[in-house]
Amino acid sequence: MFDTNFDVIVIGGGHAGAEAAWAASHILGVRGRVALVTMDAAAIGRMSCNPAIGGLAKGQMVREIDALGGLMAHAIDATGIQFRMLNKSKGPAVQSPRAQADKYRYAAAVGKLLRDRCPNLFIVVGIVDKLVTEPCNQPDHLAQQRMTGVVLESGQRLSGRAVVVTTGTFLRALMHTGEAKTPGGRVGEQSAVGLSASLKSLGFELGRLKTGTPPRIARASIDFSSLETQPGDDHPQPFSDLTATPHSPLALGFPVLPQVPCYITYTNEKVHALIRANLHRAPMYSGQIQSRGPRYCPSIEDKVVRFADKTQHQIFLEPESLDTDEMYCNGISTSLPKDVQEQIVHSIAGLEHAVILRWGYAVEYDFSPTHQIDATLETRLVHGLFFAGQINGTSGYEEAAGQGLIAGINAAQTIAAKPAFTLMRDQAYIGVMIDDLVTKTPTEPYRMFTSRAEFRLTLRSDNVDQRLTPIGEKLGLAQSARVARLRHKLDAMQRVADALQQATSLSGTSAFELIRRPYIAWQSLTSTPLRHEEALRPLLCDASLTSIFDQVQIEARYQGYIAREKRSVERMHDLEDKLIPPDFNFANITELRAEARQSLQRFRPRTIGQASRLEGMTPSDITILMIYLGGRRRLARPRTTAPEIAP
Repeated sequence: MFDTNFDVIVIGGGHAGAEAAWAASHILGVRGRVALVTMDAAAIGRMSCNPAIGGLAKGQMVREIDALGGLMAHAIDATGIQFRMLNKSKGPAVQSPRAQADKYRYAAAVGKLLRDRCPNLFIVVGIVDKLVTEPCNQPDHLAQQRMTGVVLESGQRLSGRAVVVTTGTFLRALMHTGEAKTPGGRVGEQSAVGLSASLKSLGFELGRLKTGTPPRIARASIDFSSLETQPGDDHPQPFSDLTATPHSPLALGFPVLPQVPCYITYTNEKVHALIRANLHRAPMYSGQIQSRGPRYCPSIEDKVVRFADKTQHQIFLEPESLDTDEMYCNGISTSLPKDVQEQIVHSIAGLEHAVILRWGYAVEYDFSPTHQIDATLETRLVHGLFFAGQINGTSGYEEAAGQGLIAGINAAQTIAAKPAFTLMRDQAYIGVMIDDLVTKTPTEPYRMFTSRAEFRLTLRSDNVDQRLTPIGEKLGLAQSARVARLRHKLDAMQRVADALQQATSLSGTSAFELIRRPYIAWQSLTSTPLRHEEALRPLLCDASLTSIFDQVQIEARYQGYIAREKRSVERMHDLEDKLIPPDFNFANITELRAEARQSLQRFRPRTIGQASRLEGMTPSDITILMIYLGGRRRLARPRTTAPEIAP
């Protein structure tokens, strides 16, 4: 019998659970004990849906996880079979890395990182049936209960003062394929039923959401002659800064796998007619499924209904592994009956004789409306209980991983009696996502986009280390090799910027000012007559400084826009620094509109800034709220800027 006493217990071994366990175990170190409870140890890090990491805005989040010291980027760098930088023709603010993964190797890499690099982490196979709490008597917490542990379905109890729930699509999960319904959150896996009941007994409000997945087909049965080929980049760029660092303690190798193409095909009028003729058998339209699915990743039947004027929809055929014949049909997620799915697949160009290896299906699951959590991802009802991932109404591996990292950090901070940690909207896409969640309850699975970030010019993929590695170092999560690399980078950027300022054109314009112009690339300086170029010329010839010059040019060109963003950030911080007392009674402010009072009471914002972003709030409501708060002792949030890393 192993020791069942832990500091932090993480429920679920998906992308959120892996990051939470990683963060908690690294911050607590050898003095702490962390348990990761999973239904199947081999399923840790498993890719339930498309075999890819990153994408628009999502790629930035993976880079942010890496800059703070998380694990996702290491796993995808070691197991990617196609790397692409999206939006290369657009500005750096919206360029995002994406990679196809060998999904089996990816899960194995996540498991290996957890087992090999977290000596204080214990993997427990089981299903959590009940959360165990006791009255919370801490005066600084409004929660009535605090965590003391969990009980497994086997009856075994694990003790722990902090618990992170990352149950993905498994809470009271039900899969749908046509009229057939099967309990489970993933094909061949169980549903977690007891935990939903336990959450309800603690007073949590639960809702239902839906997601889906497409059929998988055999690669050997595809006619590629009629398909478009989508290759990866000739020179793949890793997600993790440490991957490119020689002898990094975490790098698993890059790129170690053969790179393969994806393929593109399309639906057609025959496919659409088949779908329309069988809508009465589609669970989403027959009434069998009542919950909402993701708007930005809809099923093919939803696309056909919502975009009736479209004659075709794009389908990406993505390899799932180098060792299997499975191809993922990205773009035709469906819960239609098997016989209809077969007709649809065989009506698509290139798939006329395709062998279907696994049918598509939809899955309904419980989630917790997000007015019940703080920006730390700790629940308001139970001290020491954190939610991360799809339980908070999000979709996507990257969104889950970002939340898991923050929840794991704060679970460890709770155990160590250290201040709670949050990221603000100007610091990271992860901060944008969490702020969106705690100010607006998702009515459909939440997905991150660059358009959600008002400060996206500064939340770029290329500067995540500058933004977040100092914070990761302060938390004790960022590795020393990462910090050393950042110091070296900042020193190199300063040397390049100084040399550019010193060198001038024959007309007296500095080289720095020249590369701010949109039609002048820094590479052209090698053939430009310059004065005072002694320091610059050898730097221009140093191939190792290419990425440094790229980033200095980006910063130079965005200088004016970034200055404008900083002024907006300062205004936002003025509101974020004005704290609202936790016990403030919004219902007493009769001057507020009823909708505003209800929204404030439901979400209980901790700052005026959060209040200003709530559903149903107007500028006049915020003015009234500030007048009332002005009559009480003003509470100021201490600034938590990260320390500078000296060169």
